[in-house]
Amino acid sequence: MKKRSTGKVVFCLIAVYLFSITSVFARGNELRPYKLINAEKLIVSKVNGEYVTNLIGNVHFFYGDTEFYSDKADLFDQQKIARMKGNVKVYDDTLSLFADKVDYFRETEKLFLEGNVFTRETHSDSTIRTFAAERVEYFRNEREFYAFQNVESFDEREDLYGECRKLIYRLNDGYGYMMQEPMLRKSGEDSLQVSAQKIEYFKDYEKIIATFDVDSFSQDFHITSDFLLYFSQEEKAIYLGEPKFSSDFGDASAVEFQLFFRENKMEKAILKDSCRVDFSTEEKGEKQSWVTADILEFHFDEGKINFCDAKGNVDSYYFQAKTEKQDLAVNNAQGAHLIITINDENRIETIDMRQNAQGMYKFQKK
Repeated sequence: MKKRSTGKVVFCLIAVYLFSITSVFARGNELRPYKLINAEKLIVSKVNGEYVTNLIGNVHFFYGDTEFYSDKADLFDQQKIARMKGNVKVYDDTLSLFADKVDYFRETEKLFLEGNVFTRETHSDSTIRTFAAERVEYFRNEREFYAFQNVESFDEREDLYGECRKLIYRLNDGYGYMMQEPMLRKSGEDSLQVSAQKIEYFKDYEKIIATFDVDSFSQDFHITSDFLLYFSQEEKAIYLGEPKFSSDFGDASAVEFQLFFRENKMEKAILKDSCRVDFSTEEKGEKQSWVTADILEFHFDEGKINFCDAKGNVDSYYFQAKTEKQDLAVNNAQGAHLIITINDENRIETIDMRQNAQGMYKFQKK
């Protein structure tokens, strides 16, 4: 009688075992609301009348159309809840979410993420928008996203960075707002940075509204106001609510500011109603000269003012201190139209009062 090979017996036993495990997984996937792809260890137990599946090691499964990865997962069959820990990854259509811990509630389609949360949204043009936070709540049915604590955002298409402690974002219409010390800025050292009590953005940053305690600045100027409206396609900013402008050249106030940018640099500024600007006749000198008017328009070159156009009820005062290179000059004039040109050194070259000019208008050269 021939002895059966021990190796063949072992092989047969392994084959039977693998077939049994595969059958169990197949039956389980048919019965359970999720589809298990992989796990190094699987334990099923009954707790309070409910089957709970514990998955450990390289966990990968689908719950509906949502895909999950983690180091460990506990799946509650009856409640349809998945609790995941360790290197959790969630993929849901154009949204990818990563965290240390995630709880997913299938019945309400809500996800709660905690610890080093990072979210990436892919736009139709393949650009991305990202969010980082300590805690995130994502409601799949409503497509609403809530981020809390140390929130950072970045939009690649608009090249915008944001920071706050609370952010709400509606994915379907591209609307969101930031609260609790919100800040928004474009990349680049000389770009405009805005902070306020609340910053809202509409249609993927096509329009931005900042409200209350608005503080915006670049390396060339600083503006405060109660409200700010920014239109990205026009690169236009409107400041309302006692706006005030300050720079090395001058300080300005009016009822309304309109600022126009090109490639993050201010190209033109229009001040409307009760306008006043106090300016210096020398670079970084004392701002003893001033102009008031109904409308003030400033033109900029590389962030520096090179032209001022004042219209309507213009009143101006020009003071030039006596130095070794120049004589004392004091000019006070009124009229309907005033044009001032400024050179590259931030010094006034010409003052031209037009239409109904009156008062003392004198400019002395050494």
